[in-house]
Amino acid sequence: MSAAGKVIIVTGAARNMGFHTALALARRGAKVAIWGRSADALAEAAQAIGREVLPLAVDITDATAIGAGMAQVAEHFGGIDGIVNNAGVAYPNLVENLDIEQLNEQTRINFLAPIMTCRAIIPYLRARGGGRIVNVSSATVHREGAFSFLSIYGATKAGLERFTDELRHEVQKDDIAVTTFIPGDTGTGFGQGWDEAVVGAAYADWLERGPYWNGMMQVEAVAEQIAHCFDLPDKAAFEFVMMRPVGREPKILEGG
Repeated sequence: MSAAGKVIIVTGAARNMGFHTALALARRGAKVAIWGRSADALAEAAQAIGREVLPLAVDITDATAIGAGMAQVAEHFGGIDGIVNNAGVAYPNLVENLDIEQLNEQTRINFLAPIMTCRAIIPYLRARGGGRIVNVSSATVHREGAFSFLSIYGATKAGLERFTDELRHEVQKDDIAVTTFIPGDTGTGFGQGWDEAVVGAAYADWLERGPYWNGMMQVEAVAEQIAHCFDLPDKAAFEFVMMRPVGREPKILEGG
């Protein structure tokens, strides 16, 4: 009835929500494999977590790399019990100005990558007699006003949610639990590196949608609840969880 002793992969785990999710799982006694792009950043994250952690630089847009990563995790820990598909990327822009490379990157990382990791992990979970998959979506799919010009990010996350519903049906016979976890606005530094001109226009549009919003949640609090999905008894799951901030605050962002 807990994550203790379970082997769990977390993607996008070098920093932000993925890192804090891996940390929360490790505190529960899980053996965590953290995946990301940068080997150096992952090594730093593993040192900060300081428990049974396997850092692996894995290109989650490459099916061959995913397969090799899964095999390495299973060999290192003796099997795999679950995965948190957390990795994601967003680039705001007007539809008519969408950058094709940014569009493709969002599609590959937010939508295609978790499909491929789910495809690859099913045999490992079946071999353990069951397991858990948590696919991290976004409240952007369900609520207006998170931010403007996020059409592709929202669309890829909506596609992920539909895929997750079908996946849940397919793997129930194998006692594999599948959760769609939907965080609202969370303080992660997610928008770092965005084009300043685009952000300015998106911010202006966001302000026009109303003067108030619900505010930000702490990333540690959200990560704790993602990890909590692994606390449930076998053959029980949260199928659909939306966690959003509660409040009514003026729309003033840092530097806004």
